[in-house]
Amino acid sequence: LDSLAPEERRLVESAAVLGKTFTKQGLAAVRGVPEAELEPLLASLLRKEILSVQADPRSPERGQYTFLQDIVKRVAYETIAKRERKAKHLAAAQFLASAWSAEEDEIVEVVASHYLDAYQAAPDDPDAPDLRSKAFEMLVRAAERAASLGANAEAQRTFERAAALTEAALAQAELHERAGMMASTGARQDAAAVNLERARELFEAEGATHPAARVSARIAEITWERGRLEQGLESMDSAFAVLSE
Repeated sequence: LDSLAPEERRLVESAAVLGKTFTKQGLAAVRGVPEAELEPLLASLLRKEILSVQADPRSPERGQYTFLQDIVKRVAYETIAKRERKAKHLAAAQFLASAWSAEEDEIVEVVASHYLDAYQAAPDDPDAPDLRSKAFEMLVRAAERAASLGANAEAQRTFERAAALTEAALAQAELHERAGMMASTGARQDAAAVNLERARELFEAEGATHPAARVSARIAEITWERGRLEQGLESMDSAFAVLSE
């Protein structure tokens, strides 16, 4: 990286914000320059084997650039000042949001990550709550999409990330419950129990007795599956007593 010309180095830093693989259009949006200005710099970075480009006409990724070494991307990213990093992540999020329609939910987690990274780069800025809110909304959408596709591990992880972004106890509880259900579907019972226990604690703290009982029943199912039948039945009976009202 130190051997690169200043303009090349700045271009690599912008590319690192986009990830290991990126398009020329995305890079131009983050740099805030016309695509034509990037051509000689990209050609130089290809010659220096910092980047490669997909040239196969049969590939759906034709024209996309890739870092040849992940460590180069990571070090380049870490050298960007936090204020500049925030601006680049916002530019990337806005580009993705404008380049794809709202119905194309496959990019929502990527957009969410850019908003989240922008928020974390400057959490005390006046616009930080708005960025956090946007990241939260996108993560919930991404988790719901993963769940609809049967990608329960991804859905669990994304529900957990969303839960960490809100201070609303009931919303946190609901997201932990959904994360627990995704973990349970994937037979990751330890992770399911952790999320469901947290959901029950939050529901009970808010006086939401019926949701808490519902979660207790789900925890009892896990207890039953682990062979603790009497404990599972006791929890089920307690949950039923509340829910039957």
